[in-house]
Amino acid sequence: MDKSSIWTIGLGTLTISASSAFFTGLYGVIRNTQHTGLLVGTAALNSGITAATFFSFREFVTSPVLTRVAPWAQYAYRRRELDIESPSDVLTSPSVNMSIEDLRTNKLLDSAIAGAVTGGLLRGLKSGRRAVLSGILTAGAVCTLLQYGCNEISLARLRYISRLQEGNRPAQLLKTVGLLPVSDEEYLNKMERTREVYLKRIAELERQVEEEKVLKGFRP
Repeated sequence: MDKSSIWTIGLGTLTISASSAFFTGLYGVIRNTQHTGLLVGTAALNSGITAATFFSFREFVTSPVLTRVAPWAQYAYRRRELDIESPSDVLTSPSVNMSIEDLRTNKLLDSAIAGAVTGGLLRGLKSGRRAVLSGILTAGAVCTLLQYGCNEISLARLRYISRLQEGNRPAQLLKTVGLLPVSDEEYLNKMERTREVYLKRIAELERQVEEEKVLKGFRP
């Protein structure tokens, strides 16, 4: 059993359950509703069950199946990471990495299928067979949009880290050749210390000159 899948299920369930409880409680406080605590607990429980069902189905059923049979680049990339061989792979070179478009569409299909199954199952259990189709369509669309939003956030984070690294590149080059960059304050302090050393040296030289003049004045 993949530990990362268990971590994803646990973290996703906890995040969605806590978010649902928070916004339900906030709504209850604003609307001054009665039994706000009960509403918060019910919202946390229901959203936790939904999230656990969704993430469990995605991580243990949808993603493993798609990883083995889907021909698209992101799934071939997963197969390469897991050392799974498939004749349908579109990645043949071990040095090929996922593109920006692959990152943007990462797990969209996984989430859409898992969301549709979860929505149809839970809606069917709660409201009967007639609600299954609406649950499939609604949950599938919502999960796809949420996954797309998460992917865009991940891309924004990667771009931000990349800009930081590019900004620090001159400093890294200086460190490579043994030169350490210093701030303006550190440079000023260093110059002041150097100035004090030179002033002391000048004072010593002036004193030596005066002593020599005095000695010359006493010579017969």
